[in-house]
Amino acid sequence: MLNDLVGSITKVGNYPVARGGFGEIWKCTHETDLGTIMVAVKSLLLYASDEVGEAMEKKTKRIRRELKICLRLKHPNILPVHGYTSGFGPFMAIVSPWADNGNLTTYLEREDTSLTFVKRFQILRDIAAGLQYLHTNNVIHGDLTGPNVLIHGDGTACLADFGLSLLYSDIVSISQASWTSAFHGNFRWLAPELLGEPEDNLPVRPRKYSDIYSFGGVMLQVLTSKVPYYYLSEAVVTLSIYTGVKPSRSRYPAFSDKYWHFIEECWLAAAQERPSAERVVEVISDEFDLLSSSM
Repeated sequence: MLNDLVGSITKVGNYPVARGGFGEIWKCTHETDLGTIMVAVKSLLLYASDEVGEAMEKKTKRIRRELKICLRLKHPNILPVHGYTSGFGPFMAIVSPWADNGNLTTYLEREDTSLTFVKRFQILRDIAAGLQYLHTNNVIHGDLTGPNVLIHGDGTACLADFGLSLLYSDIVSISQASWTSAFHGNFRWLAPELLGEPEDNLPVRPRKYSDIYSFGGVMLQVLTSKVPYYYLSEAVVTLSIYTGVKPSRSRYPAFSDKYWHFIEECWLAAAQERPSAERVVEVISDEFDLLSSSM
């Protein structure tokens, strides 16, 4: 059941805590029968032309349908959806748990020196498990990046905003925003095939293998605490991805060759030759077990 939380959500502060290509995130409180809890409310960024006519009702139904899909997905490494609320824009806003340790990018920057390789592979194992669960349920994440991995207070990593890229491209006017235009700031993890030209005026869509490419960038980030292409400006990053230039290993702190080779597998130009999510889980879990046993 899709819970209507209107009336029980209160903003903490007058401004969003984050803003991205798809919308804004607000820190809020949620009054429940068991007391007050912290939640994150995600509102979608829209244009004036998206608010008029019969299309508005259709778009609202589309959002509601996607939220119902999210409600059915239950996994410890997937950020759950509590329900929806209003007052954050013309469409319903998504209510999810608040992650005390923030997103992966800020967490790695803050905790870098204290993170062992065991802990780093624990994070990767969580991310891989969440991605495998999505793919098993035929859900494409579409925007697997450092900012879209959240870290709970106990250190568990979970995937957020899965499918939001597809939802966004469906409800925003095609004349205003293509699928890739929403990726301002997130290109560093983006698969090159997603920078291709749209066909028949339809936006390019992510696939399971583009999620795997993004996982390669996330793995590089987790192992080094540096985002892909950290040494390049965003404009140069986009050109590098489009022309097939991968992040330079020499720019990153040293780590095992076998880790780098697996990252390169995730980045294979032939998308269908990239490992499956099941294979990713196997490789990451085996390495986590090996590192844990040697402690």
